[in-house]
Amino acid sequence: MEVKEKILNILHSIDREGMDKLIDWLENKSDFFIAPASTKYHNNFECGNAEHSLSVDELFCEKCDRYNVDIPADSRHICGLLHDICKANIYTKGIKNVKEGKKLNYKGQEVDNWVEKEVWEVDDKFPAGHGSKSVIILQNFIKLSEFEILAILNHMGLPEDYASKMAYNNAVEKYPAIVLLHSADLESSHVLEKTIK
Repeated sequence: MEVKEKILNILHSIDREGMDKLIDWLENKSDFFIAPASTKYHNNFECGNAEHSLSVDELFCEKCDRYNVDIPADSRHICGLLHDICKANIYTKGIKNVKEGKKLNYKGQEVDNWVEKEVWEVDDKFPAGHGSKSVIILQNFIKLSEFEILAILNHMGLPEDYASKMAYNNAVEKYPAIVLLHSADLESSHVLEKTIK
């Protein structure tokens, strides 16, 4: 079963008002299933975002089971599959000059070989942040629980500024499973996924 089909099967199993509209948006009004997960890091290729989302979902659910965390299945899947919904409709393809090996110039000297290459670029029409933008998009379709909001907002881990650190620490104190979503995201993007140079 392909990645898109797996994700859609899971989402169709979630009984929540507005889920049908969210699925329609994902399939017909966004590039969620074909977008990369990044421009130059993990899963920076077509369909990379969907692959990353499914991988994080599987790891997050596995961690919740391993640690007997009492998070309902629908919440696990909403957080795991849709934590990066903010990446839908922000990537475009462009052309960039990049160094690709060496070549000899007209004097016989070795120099960098510059070639035109198709690359992914970011064109974010609604720059509302990462976790916050995912929450905003999701709330346009479905009502999120407090845990889901806090988990998605904080899935990137500990922020740098003091006020945000305090909010993060308070959220994790209330819902330790936020750490499991963050670690699933890290493991997937840094251990399991690949980068195309």
